[in-house]
Amino acid sequence: MAKSKTAKDTKSATRDWIIRGVVFGGLAVLLVLALLDFRSKHAAQATSDAWRAAIRANGEDVELLKSEFGKIPVQGSPQLVSNPAGANPYGARTLETYTWSGIFRSYSVRVFVGAGANPPIESVEGPGEDTQEE
Repeated sequence: MAKSKTAKDTKSATRDWIIRGVVFGGLAVLLVLALLDFRSKHAAQATSDAWRAAIRANGEDVELLKSEFGKIPVQGSPQLVSNPAGANPYGARTLETYTWSGIFRSYSVRVFVGAGANPPIESVEGPGEDTQEE
């Protein structure tokens, strides 16, 4: 009788470890996916914050030009789409949309660019902003 009870305990213990392994493996996968999504969000937010800080650093009377804007580092590797701006409160001619793709969401930063050979950056809208820049 002792042999059958030991064999039953061994099978039960093995099954318990398999269940624990599957549960912890699933949790590890979810953690990795969440970290990848957080990384995309953080890159979008840090980039938009750096761009807005550069606009504020120039002051209200001096505009940040596109040539200076291009020197500010972009975190991560966003996809850039440039379109005519259409009607907007900034008087911008071009709208550049930078999109960081996460696992669960995409995070976008919109940059309104004025007219000219070296156009001014009119506004930056995206994650992390408290108020819109004008």
